[in-house]
Amino acid sequence: MSQMSLSARIYAGALVGVALLFLAAGLITTVVRQTAVSSGENRSFAQLPAWPRSLAEWEGFPQRFDDYFNDQFGLRTLLLRLNTNVGALMLGRLPSNRVILGQHDWLFYAADDSLDLYANKRPLSAAQLADAREAVVARISHARQLGAAYMLVIAPDKHSIYPEHMPRFLARRDRPSQLDQLLAVTKPAGLPVVDLRAALLRGKDEGLVYYKDDTHWTEWGAYLGYRTLMAAQPLPDVPLLQISARQYSVASDVKGDLAKTANLPWVERTVRADPAAMRCAATGTPLEPLSPNLLIARSQCASANYKVVYIGDSFIDSIMKYVSQSFGEVVYISRSGFTPWRDVQSVVDREAPDLIIEQLVERHVSSIADARARE
Repeated sequence: MSQMSLSARIYAGALVGVALLFLAAGLITTVVRQTAVSSGENRSFAQLPAWPRSLAEWEGFPQRFDDYFNDQFGLRTLLLRLNTNVGALMLGRLPSNRVILGQHDWLFYAADDSLDLYANKRPLSAAQLADAREAVVARISHARQLGAAYMLVIAPDKHSIYPEHMPRFLARRDRPSQLDQLLAVTKPAGLPVVDLRAALLRGKDEGLVYYKDDTHWTEWGAYLGYRTLMAAQPLPDVPLLQISARQYSVASDVKGDLAKTANLPWVERTVRADPAAMRCAATGTPLEPLSPNLLIARSQCASANYKVVYIGDSFIDSIMKYVSQSFGEVVYISRSGFTPWRDVQSVVDREAPDLIIEQLVERHVSSIADARARE
């Protein structure tokens, strides 16, 4: 039997030593550090179980201790990040089925049937389209009773603006998207449904309009959405905020929601608008809870007129600063997912606005029809 060479023995010993040091560091950290809640995983971590005092407790003790050790092992976060990075960069896999890794390390939202919608596999039925059209007509009618105008604005899904970064294995069917279908039944009737896709597609030549690691548009993308919205709004003599891409010069770091969901430690460098570019020293309140599914905020601009109620989803966060520059008062209502109109209507009625802007992300277009059918 041949003996191991000296270099092989040194190499093997070094590996064993590194493994023992790694294990010791993890055990020591486990003892001195106890974490109660995981912000990244949105759950509570298992805690050290009490010493068993009965036969039943002895039977369940091994599993409880195993859960505790798995959650509290000192180098757990490092190991998870290593596993995520290796899986993402070498194998193209992520630990969450809510996120998909595209080309050039772009992340895309994969929940809420987003991949089927990207592939145009879920067309709206004729009944759904009729319900959606009736829902928009009903909103317009109700707004008129308040002496207000109404408009529906659709914020595109990220994959609609950056399809070139989606995974190559995802094929798209050559048929209209749900948004295209909605526009086909609302435009001929002159219904105020605003499509932001063209402006964002043009604007991405001057800067990123969606974050690589987040679901949402960048500040530049939100501004382009604001410009398109303002071009479609019906009120006269409304001042428009003018900003060029060159004025987006304030650098900052962003930890994207998709990176957080996928447990990736990626931080994205972005640029924000120079505060000096703002035309109005608008004041306002932060978003605060109004109900379990609604948040509310207000802004005032002394050099502008009209009162607006802006109903939106999470895309509202970046566009607020721009809309607030153009109207005397804006009441922002942020809803989680698609809160039915009936849950928002009482707030709108109480505010008595001049204009109602309802914004939806593209993947929730079918919710208009579904809500109408249920109501």
